[in-house]
Amino acid sequence: MKNYTPDKLRTVVVIGHGSVGKTSLCDSILFVGGGVDRMGKVDNGTSQFDFTNESRERKHSLSSSLGILDWKNHKINIIDSPGLADFHGATIGSIVVADGVVLVVDGTDGVEVGTLKTWDFAARSNKPLIFWVNRVDRDSTDFERVVSDIRKNLTKNVVPITFPAKENDVLIAIVNVLTGKATDVEGKNIPVPDSAKDNLEMYRMQLVEAAAETDETLMESFFENETLTPEEMNSGLMKAARTRNFFPLFCGLSIPPAGQNFLLDSIPAFIPSPLDAKPVSATDGDKEVEIAPDPSAPFIARVFNSKVDTHMGEIVYIRVMSGGISGTEDVTNTTRNTSERMANYYFMSGGKRIDTDRLITGDIAAIAKLKSTLPNDTLAGKGSHIILNPITFPEPVYRVAIAPKKRGDEDKMGSGLSRLAAQDPTLILRNESEIGQTTLSGMGDLHLKVMLGRLKETTGVETETFKPRIAYHETISKTAEGSYKHRKQTGGRGQYGHVFIRLEPLPRGRGFEFSSKVVGGNVPTNFIPAVEKGILEAMKNGPISNSIVVDIKAVVFDGSYHPVDSSDMAFKLAARKCFKEVMLNAGPSLLEPVVSLEVTVPEEFMGDVMSDLTTRRGRIQGIEAEGAFQVIKASIPESELFQYTNTLKSLTQARGSFSQSYEGYKPVPREIQESIMAKVETEDE
Repeated sequence: MKNYTPDKLRTVVVIGHGSVGKTSLCDSILFVGGGVDRMGKVDNGTSQFDFTNESRERKHSLSSSLGILDWKNHKINIIDSPGLADFHGATIGSIVVADGVVLVVDGTDGVEVGTLKTWDFAARSNKPLIFWVNRVDRDSTDFERVVSDIRKNLTKNVVPITFPAKENDVLIAIVNVLTGKATDVEGKNIPVPDSAKDNLEMYRMQLVEAAAETDETLMESFFENETLTPEEMNSGLMKAARTRNFFPLFCGLSIPPAGQNFLLDSIPAFIPSPLDAKPVSATDGDKEVEIAPDPSAPFIARVFNSKVDTHMGEIVYIRVMSGGISGTEDVTNTTRNTSERMANYYFMSGGKRIDTDRLITGDIAAIAKLKSTLPNDTLAGKGSHIILNPITFPEPVYRVAIAPKKRGDEDKMGSGLSRLAAQDPTLILRNESEIGQTTLSGMGDLHLKVMLGRLKETTGVETETFKPRIAYHETISKTAEGSYKHRKQTGGRGQYGHVFIRLEPLPRGRGFEFSSKVVGGNVPTNFIPAVEKGILEAMKNGPISNSIVVDIKAVVFDGSYHPVDSSDMAFKLAARKCFKEVMLNAGPSLLEPVVSLEVTVPEEFMGDVMSDLTTRRGRIQGIEAEGAFQVIKASIPESELFQYTNTLKSLTQARGSFSQSYEGYKPVPREIQESIMAKVETEDE
């Protein structure tokens, strides 16, 4: 591959709802741009982007993948990202390292919940965005309705650069408003059809107005001449697109490819080069700094993805944020304070690797044979302490308890899952001592199935999953006090410890407090720590559900001792027994973990979703309109959310999505507390 300068680089990530044809669009762009000789297709397993066995089998992108092409002396990296919400972590990572975004909208279905979510990801990263309306040849496609849908639900500042021309509901051309040119459905240049000329003029005036609004000089020129010159319009639109004040819209087909050449022509104009990117935030020791995209500055790169390659083993993907590198060079992983040798780095296009011995600002590359580098790490020159602010990935929404099917495979399962979780920031493995289980959390059922499939493939370990236990807590609602005397005489030295303890409730989140109010030496001061230790041990298994006790103050205020038989052990045992007896008289109550839920659904499903949340003991906190979608905000017990992803898919025909965050612990209703207590009592017996 020839050498490029940073101003001739563009990295574009293709995003959107699942199954809208993103991968097919990427394959068609790569083919039209000359990146491959034969166009790959998802349906027959020849896609350049879905090249792994698991992607081909499922006919879905399960991770991001790259394609590279040269278009009019520009190197364009195309990143195909997953549309399924289960794999949105890879989508977010790809958006962060891209120069701009192409958001694919289905010509039939218009804006869907995945469109809304991925639009939001791009907006948070403040990346310039181009719309692509796909499959405009279908009978059910209404191009004007889709444009209106985008304006209503996403942004008013969208104007078509290309549009479909139909006659008798048959697509005959893709027309370019900026150039006044057209292609037929096979991508061949043709004159603009007469039937399309009114729309051509309508969209041209919309573009003129969009360009004029970006600049006072252009606005004056527009008022004076009632139009803009092509040069004025192009410069105005370019400026507006790069600042997200204007969103160009293109359209076409992926199979056979039509309209891609117009899109490729516009990418260098509407998407800024790496040199025009805004500085990114970082830390240098205890200082906050900004890293500008300067080719002459020291080398700094962001790691955004990780994969296992059949031939190269584990590889990581980086974006060079500043500086460059050539040949073999030692660098520092500043995130982990380790040294790495950059010797095996490549450009990737589909499953094909392209050798290179030079990386420049803006390059996207794969690196093999690094010792300890993972996604979200920073690589920098030797001696550097700069760490780029990490990518913010979504919180997992699906959690299961997990165990190996075969006894003795626990360590192998743990190390294998730890390695997978290190490669995927949205996969979280925990050994939860509070519930006595190992849990695995991810973005959905499919996400975990894919990961457990990889675990079996790499380690041979088969697993089973089940509903995780709930980490209930116990507390008290009123003050109570009591005493307990531990006395044991069995010949020889006995045991004697006698304590009076008062328990007081604390505000939620305060944890545990202990104090001694003993006077007159009734309990010698050297035994007071043993009393506290006994209480702390008793708090590990509360008296009503064997759960941890929280938000409680314990005061030892009296007692007695024996000069020979008293000991630390005796006072510890007395304190444990006393604590449990007193707590049962202090209005014990059970607390459960509660999460905040935001469920985004098309309006027609809102009633069913709210009804389901209510049956799950959810409390609706509010509803906000987001275009044609409704965002339902609710507070709901964690115990009611197991496999909620599957329920929501069923209720909304897979058109709903949700996010969750930990809210805190709240009291369990009395009838549920009683059933939990009865269950614990049965298990204890």
